[in-house]
Amino acid sequence: MFRHAFDLAFEFLSQEHDAADVTAEMLRAALIRRASTLSAEELLEACGRFDTVDVVDD
Repeated sequence: MFRHAFDLAFEFLSQEHDAADVTAEMLRAALIRRASTLSAEELLEACGRFDTVDVVDD
């Protein structure tokens, strides 16, 4: 078995240069919007695998 870690990039507009005005709720909504608008093929392309760990079964 293998455990894979993926990331999903998305853009977000903000008034502050350092994104200090961005809340967790705003990020959640943007992330959900991004994921829900992608086709299955686009989703596979948009998600980058950045780590894999071999999981030992107990």
